[in-house]
Amino acid sequence: MSPWLASSWRLVLEGLQSKAAPHAWCIVHPPGVIASELTDRLVRLLLCLNPINHEPCDQCASCQIRETHPDLVLIEPEGAAGMIRVDSIRNSIHIAYTTASMGGQRVVFVRPADCLNQASSNALLKVVEEPPSGTVFIFQTALPGKLLPTLVSRLRMVKVPSPTLEILEKTSQSLGISLDDMMLAETLLVEPMAVKTDPEKFALARDVLTAMARIRNGEDSQMVVKSFAKTDALIASVVMERVCEKLIRAQFDDASNPVTATLAGPYPSVALLYQFKERIAEVKKQAQAGIAVNVGLALGSLFAAWGFICTKVQG
Repeated sequence: MSPWLASSWRLVLEGLQSKAAPHAWCIVHPPGVIASELTDRLVRLLLCLNPINHEPCDQCASCQIRETHPDLVLIEPEGAAGMIRVDSIRNSIHIAYTTASMGGQRVVFVRPADCLNQASSNALLKVVEEPPSGTVFIFQTALPGKLLPTLVSRLRMVKVPSPTLEILEKTSQSLGISLDDMMLAETLLVEPMAVKTDPEKFALARDVLTAMARIRNGEDSQMVVKSFAKTDALIASVVMERVCEKLIRAQFDDASNPVTATLAGPYPSVALLYQFKERIAEVKKQAQAGIAVNVGLALGSLFAAWGFICTKVQG
């Protein structure tokens, strides 16, 4: 587990070891900070049939399941609107009242919880307050203010901190990873450990930033996009969105980061960057919803738009 998640995990373990262990958790992370390591570990621990010292044993039949676990109910946004529908909640509640397939606990995991609407939130209130025996709810969100106060009052809140530069430095030294690469992964993917845990994803993120720099320096966007024909559209759109956010922020403070170090100023206006960010969001939303995306066309359009707003800067 990443070092900056250790304090949050200790809070989880304290709750699990208490006389009345929570039956509903809410993992709250800063916008842009990935908390999946923490939530995935909590899910595995709750589903484990033979936990050892409050850690999953990795040996039981439940722990050995690597694909979709029969006792894990995952609730995520659906459709182009990107909301969690009340029908999905009702179906999940019905499943929660059935006997767990593996004979242990059942976990209902809602992420991101801020995509619950009024109806789906209200549908959860009673079952979260008095869940079926053996069922545990986990909510994950970066925007707890969007949750109904009546729902929040029923949850054990655990906050995830942002990784500090000091922690990143210590981690890079202990793992023999370049601090610059970790900072780049943190900036583009909000996953500093991706350098080690998912090098292909990190390489793609770096390639997208490099491509934007090439277009910024005058290269034809349609020539640049040819090398991205089989790219993961979701990762590419996330990276471009992060680049926009960093360039917008750069116009309000002097904080340097890997994006501004790669993309020299002057930068497009904040208005143009927000318009570009909206176009990126369309591709991202389609990719998140599982809608088939023609990557070549989608990224070609985004790179062309990026080239256009860069010409506005150059006059």
